[in-house]
Amino acid sequence: MTMKNKDRSKTGLAVALVVSVSLNLALVLTRLAPAKVPERGEAPAPSSGQAAVPPALEPYAAMGSYMAENNRIADLGWTRPQFDAFMQGMRASYEKRPFAFDERARELRDRMSAKVQAMIDAETPDPVEAYFQTLRETEGVKPTPSGLHYRITLEGDRETPGPEDTVVISYTARLPDGTSLASLSRPRVRVRVADLLPGLAEGVQLLRGGGKALVYVPPALSYGDGTWPEEVPRGAPIVFFLELHEVVRPQ
Repeated sequence: MTMKNKDRSKTGLAVALVVSVSLNLALVLTRLAPAKVPERGEAPAPSSGQAAVPPALEPYAAMGSYMAENNRIADLGWTRPQFDAFMQGMRASYEKRPFAFDERARELRDRMSAKVQAMIDAETPDPVEAYFQTLRETEGVKPTPSGLHYRITLEGDRETPGPEDTVVISYTARLPDGTSLASLSRPRVRVRVADLLPGLAEGVQLLRGGGKALVYVPPALSYGDGTWPEEVPRGAPIVFFLELHEVVRPQ
């Protein structure tokens, strides 16, 4: 499971929507997710009705409406002259006499590209947060202020460790899809709490001796911006099955 992957293909399609002078490119644009990209000027007023179209041509008119609605043409913020110029470019390309894609067109493309990318980034759900939301709603998992999520599976009956304590713990790690992470698992280890991954250290301190828990560690509390293990996709949450055997207080 790979997190935070940007859908660059959507950006390319959105940019093509603005500068396209070819019917083929316009057809490809139907893949773009609905979006609103404001531009200066007032948007064209919506038509109060539909122009008459011969029945045989209605599917073509419907295709045009489908493309426009699917790509939110009405929400691009164009003025009527800008929209008319766009349509003129479409027709010119269809008639095989396209307008030259000059420096001004490239500047427009770049401006629209930046706006569309910002919009996509803002509207794309964070897959990590979506994962944790599902856990909260369906698995009874609790969050902490740091973003760690956990579920106590067995209540302990002894003392709770602090960050400077040494503990004897067992833990196995896996990815959210169930893939086992052998290199991050330990059957039984004596370790100082502060030396664990931040999320795992926090999880240990939520347990009492003899307790067990499922600890769901977000990327910020595991490897963050550092070097990630090869078997763990960068930015992926890590799930630990954690058992606290013993707390060893400093002497």
